[in-house]
Amino acid sequence: MSNQSQAQEQLGDQRIAVSRLHLNLNNPRHEPVSSEAEAIAALCDDELIAELAKDIVERGALSPLEVLGVIPMEGNPGHFVSVEGNRRTCALIVANDPSRAPETIRPQLRALSSRANLPKEVKVFVFADEAEALQWIQLRHLGAQGGIGTKDWTPTQQNRAAGGSKGAAAHANTLAVSVLDRLVARGALTPQQRKQVNLSTITRYLGTPGVRAILGLGSNRDLIYTHDVDEVDSALLRLVEDSLNPAQDGTYRVHSRSSSSDRLNYAHELKAEGVAPSTLLDGPHAPPVATKLRTQPENSKTGPQKRSAAHPDTRKRLIPTDFRISYKDPTLARLRREGLELELNDFTFSGNYLLRALVEQVMTLYAKSVKKHRPGMTDAALTQACADELKRSGVTGKALTNLEKAAGAMHTGHSLHSLGHAVHGGTIPTANDLKKHFDTWRPSLEAMLDHLEAGKP
Repeated sequence: MSNQSQAQEQLGDQRIAVSRLHLNLNNPRHEPVSSEAEAIAALCDDELIAELAKDIVERGALSPLEVLGVIPMEGNPGHFVSVEGNRRTCALIVANDPSRAPETIRPQLRALSSRANLPKEVKVFVFADEAEALQWIQLRHLGAQGGIGTKDWTPTQQNRAAGGSKGAAAHANTLAVSVLDRLVARGALTPQQRKQVNLSTITRYLGTPGVRAILGLGSNRDLIYTHDVDEVDSALLRLVEDSLNPAQDGTYRVHSRSSSSDRLNYAHELKAEGVAPSTLLDGPHAPPVATKLRTQPENSKTGPQKRSAAHPDTRKRLIPTDFRISYKDPTLARLRREGLELELNDFTFSGNYLLRALVEQVMTLYAKSVKKHRPGMTDAALTQACADELKRSGVTGKALTNLEKAAGAMHTGHSLHSLGHAVHGGTIPTANDLKKHFDTWRPSLEAMLDHLEAGKP
């Protein structure tokens, strides 16, 4: 029998061994490649193949709602190239033979390869060639196309579908996805960072009612805020960052093996550090359309710029909510928390004292970390030592120039000397002056905190 006759008999619905399936080297999910090994590497790097393989093995089959589309492989009778479903094909291939996967995910796959319910054979639809399959592939992947193509569910429809699940985990997972979507939309999390997030870990934390309450979330499935939007989003970002970045001792504050009490303790720690939101809304609300989390100047050419809530003239408190401190120092945590809570119009003397204490504490910790601190240093000497070290480390711009100005001109408004003079009976700056002094110090403080949080020598 000729190859053409064999191929003709194989068209349509078939069951085919995974060992006879091959990847499409021109799959739109990645750039064209010259070998199947390259295709596997590209898909494993960007398409969550290990997670998909685990799900397939746990279910014992591919979804019966989605059949693989394949074509006969030229020059290799009895073998087929996947033209629709390359992620699933790749997951099946590496689950059955982990040695073909990148080294980073082989341990996970080896644990799957011995499972009894690992599919060895799958249902496919065999097309004569790629041209015959193309119209169906386009219907599946090119959007609604005026109603003839696939129309994706909206977030609300997705939530309804999750709500029909018998398990509460579906609700929490939907919430975790919504949180990550929002942080990416606000520019607080990059798409690449999002790929690194362990969704099940964030799901566990947001699935704990006490954690949601402290973080300002009012629902276990919908994105509903009970506190100030920026404060909630900043706290949620901290949760995600703590799952991605290890502490100085190499451990992770947010991790997959946490118990319910561990998760609740973590939330209370965020509250003690001043990271958890503190400004209650008048009632639970869905958050507004996502904008950049950090205040960005508007580039309007048609009229005056609208000031953000973080502008000194409209901000009620000394420290804006997007000023975060990850470095573990209880004094810094308390100073930040009180700076977020203190009403400056009523307590300018306290605000002045608090600002000086915050700046001095950051500079002292920084000077000690670079071994430039000496007991009994004057304010000017401490400021100059920090400026010299920032310059030596390559810091430029306002982070350096504002610090140098405070060191070289002791009577400048934001210097430690001027802030200390007010504490000891001099003229007390106004609330707006204090907020502007903080904003002047902020680039320098963040540069020193970045150094401390990175654990640099």
